[in-house]
Amino acid sequence: MDTIKFVIENYVDEEAGYRFPVINIYINNSNLIDLVTKIEKKDWDGDIKTRSSYIGFEVPRFGQFRNEMLGRKIYARSVLLTCTCTIELCGSITADIAFNERTITWSDLKSPLLSGKTYSPFVDEADALKEGWKPLDYSGLGPFVFERRQYLSALDAVTQEWHQQKL
Repeated sequence: MDTIKFVIENYVDEEAGYRFPVINIYINNSNLIDLVTKIEKKDWDGDIKTRSSYIGFEVPRFGQFRNEMLGRKIYARSVLLTCTCTIELCGSITADIAFNERTITWSDLKSPLLSGKTYSPFVDEADALKEGWKPLDYSGLGPFVFERRQYLSALDAVTQEWHQQKL
């Protein structure tokens, strides 16, 4: 079984000169952002470390984060990570989350943009192909199967931490 932990940590952008708290996800003691970066680096042939940058959910959007983790999603799939601009439609990592009596499973993790037929909603498929677009393969990322009690306990722990920070 996989393990999960949700942690409130500061996102720091030294270059832009800002910092703010986000909720990061750790799976088997590895930050989900690092797991995604490994997949994206593997498919990227250039000198760039990753094609896109992700952060956890901003703490002020905690309600949406909790709903996403419970499968009560806004979009067709649950949003796990957002773009550094904090808008999930700009760039995100999403998953299908399935609940059963004893487990919670995250499957089909991927970037809706980077795994698609084009890298941007503003570029049509023909132009993306002309530019040599190759969708990224996220099949090496998951599925992750969590014990339901451990998952919900981790979500309760970060909820409690969030409430304490608000006081």
